[in-house]
This record gives sequence, C-alpha cells and structure tokens, in this order.
Amino acid sequence: MYNRETSNSTATNDAALKLKNAVAYESAGKYESALMSIEEALALNSNYIDAWIVKGVIYGKLGRCNEAIKCYDKIIEIDPTFADAWRLKAATYTSLSQDNKAVECLTKAIELNPHNLEFRLSLGVALQRLKRFDDALGCYEQAKRERPNDPRIDYYIGLMWGNMADYTKALTSFESALRIKPDFTDALLGKGIMLVRLDRKDEAKQCADKLLQLKGTSEKQETAQAQSLNESIRSQFNASQRKFSAKYAPPSNPDDRKRQ
Repeated sequence: MYNRETSNSTATNDAALKLKNAVAYESAGKYESALMSIEEALALNSNYIDAWIVKGVIYGKLGRCNEAIKCYDKIIEIDPTFADAWRLKAATYTSLSQDNKAVECLTKAIELNPHNLEFRLSLGVALQRLKRFDDALGCYEQAKRERPNDPRIDYYIGLMWGNMADYTKALTSFESALRIKPDFTDALLGKGIMLVRLDRKDEAKQCADKLLQLKGTSEKQETAQAQSLNESIRSQFNASQRKFSAKYAPPSNPDDRKRQ
C-alpha cells in the first residue's frame, strides 16, 4: 500500500479495515467481494488513495480497463503529484495497445519522479513498442548515467538491439549486464540466443551449461534445454522478452508486486 495522506485526512480505522478485507478478497480471487469492500471504504473516505489504487488494479485484472483508468484519474485529481498513478495508468493503456498514451503517462511520471529507474525502464520499453528506438536508447542511456551499476539497464538495451536484429550489439549489452551480475539468468539467456544467431554455437552451449548450473537440472525447462540447446534457448529468451514487454520492468521489491 502507498499510505499516502489525502487532501482531507488519513483513512478512518473503519475504512482501513474495509480495505484490508478487500485486499484479502482480492488475494483469494474474490474480485466482486473485494470491490464491494472497496466501495464501503470509499463511502467512509472518498479520497482514500489506497482504495482507489486497489480498485483500479482489480478492474485491470477483470479487463475493465476504462474503469481502471477512471480510478487512476481520480487519484490524480486527489493528488496530481502522485507519480505511481501515472505509471498504473500507463500500464493500463499498454494493455489496450495504446502505446502513445502509455508514453505520455510515463513521461509525466518521470517528470514527477525523475530518479525512479522503474519508470524510466518502462518508458524505454514503451518507446520500443512504438519503434522509436533512438528515443528508447536515449532513455536507457539516461538511466545508465544515473544508475551505472544496475544490470537491468544493459539487459534492456540488449533486448532493444536484439529486436532490431543487431545481434553483435545485443551480445555486447548482455555481456555488460553479466559483468555486473554474473548470475543474471535473463541476460545469460539473451547472450545464448545472440550467440546462436551469430552461429557461435560452442559458446552458446557454454551459456546453456551455465544456466543448468545456476538453475539446476530438476526443472523441466532445463531438461528440455539440455535435450535441444538451440530451441530451448530460443524459447526461454522469447518468454523473457514477452514477460518484460508485458510488464515493462520487473518490480524492484515485493511491495511493488502487491501494487500491480
């Protein structure tokens, strides 16, 4: 939860209890019950930002994206400086394939919180979806200047070069990420597929062996990889691309996951 103060007052104890119940219902997949509890919380405090956030997230899970956007707009009305509302709104526009609007929202989020790496990585991915690769690269380079030791930045740059079929530059970026974090499995997957595409199969095999060492041989995914090196690396790398494209950036901490 965000625990923000509203323009009126903090949520009353009764409203907080209603929201706690809503979160429990949401965790159990009982979305309609959760929404009922949220409405009860908002009846007690109409400016309860946490309640609007949870309501928006639930609407998003239900595919009721326009209603989710209205929730985030309400938050922005209550507190125009609340950057996470813009981020959540951007994610909803992405689910609607309205990437231009997602970029607008993320740009606003960064204006409000210019040092938030998650926002900047999200913007870079949104720009890639629009094939605005120069703008995306500029976004990542700015992030790199601010956070030179975060391997995710080089990883995202590698994904971008890979999507542009510049496999040599993609490989260099994945290797940069691995120098910072040698056990970064997503970057290792990226490196493996780039090596395959560059017809450097012996080195790709070394990546596969390293993945097996890091992740263990008990998982079915790794067993399939050992049986069919090239196809498994491709499958896992593409799955990684889809995961990051769908969600922009991985959450930085467990609390972030609860908000999504």
